[in-house]
Amino acid sequence: MSGRDEDGIHMRAIRRGALAIAGGIVFAVGGSWWLLLRLGPAVNTASPPAAMPAPRLQAAPQPERAAYFAEKERQLKGSGWVDRGAGIAHIPLEQAMRLQAARAGAAREQEARQP
Repeated sequence: MSGRDEDGIHMRAIRRGALAIAGGIVFAVGGSWWLLLRLGPAVNTASPPAAMPAPRLQAAPQPERAAYFAEKERQLKGSGWVDRGAGIAHIPLEQAMRLQAARAGAAREQEARQP
């Protein structure tokens, strides 16, 4: 028998290929392990910290969270200067949308008037 299956598949060649792949993997892992033992860890590898400090948690963060969201709501609905020197201000979102709609309508009317 020549090592072929009924369909003409070389089973011996497939086994040799599988063994070559497995041998390559074993060689790569073994070589990497040996180099790591021989050379040590990489220079840019961070050493583990001696002791991690415990996280500081608030006992009751709800009032601070409520104040944070109240401040964001006030900024969202209010108006004021972001950078007075550069002429940058903020206005309420609804007002900005009305201004943009009015500008777009005026631009459309101007385009319609032009021949």
